Amino acid sequence: MDGNHGQADYIISGKYLLPTWRHAERIEDGAVAVLRDEIIAVGGRAELTARFAEAEELHEPAGLIMPGLINTHTHAAMTCFRGMADDLPLMDWLQDHIFPAEARLDHDQVKTGTLLACAEMIMSGTTCFCDMYLFEDAVARAAKDAGMRAVVGEVLYDFDSPNYGSIENGIGYTQNLIDSWQQNPLISIAVEPHSAYLCAPEL
Repeated sequence: MDGNHGQADYIISGKYLLPTWRHAERIEDGAVAVLRDEIIAVGGRAELTARFAEAEELHEPAGLIMPGLINTHTHAAMTCFRGMADDLPLMDWLQDHIFPAEARLDHDQVKTGTLLACAEMIMSGTTCFCDMYLFEDAVARAAKDAGMRAVVGEVLYDFDSPNYGSIENGIGYTQNLIDSWQQNPLISIAVEPHSAYLCAPEL
C-alpha cells in the first residue's frame, strides 16, 4: 500500500484517520493518498501532502476518515414503502400490506427506489450493501450507477414472485444474474432463499 513515491490523484484528509481494523490507534491529522481507484498510502497529513505535492487535497478540518461501512441486510428498493403500515406485527405487515404492494412493482420502480437508498447510504458513509429483493438486476444496475459495491440476490420463496413467477423461473433468474454480473468489479451475486417461514425444506 505504501510503495508509491510521488504520484497520486488526490489526498483525503481530516482531523482523525481510522486506517483499518488492524490499527488500534487513530491518527490525528491523518490522510490517505489515492491513485485511480486504489489507496496507495496512509499516514499523517503533513507527510502525505509533502510526498504527493501535485495531488489535489480533499480536506475536512473536523472530519473522520475511515473505511466505508457495510450494510449487511437490505431491501433497498423498499425506500418507496416507508411509513406503510409500519406499526403492525411482522406477518400482518407482510401479508396484508407489503406483499400486495410488491405485487405491483416493476424493474424501473425497484431501480428508482434503490437509487434513493444508494444516495442515502453514501451520505452515511456506507460503500457496500447486501440486498435481497425483487428485480435484483435493477438493484445491481442502480448500485453500479451509484458506484457502490453490492452483493445482490433475487428473493426465492414458495409462492409466485411478481418478477419471475414460479420458483423454477426464480432459479433460472438467479443463474442469469450470476452469468450477467460475474465480471463486474462492483457487483457480486448471491443465492437468496427468503426465510424458513416462506421456503419449504426442498427449496
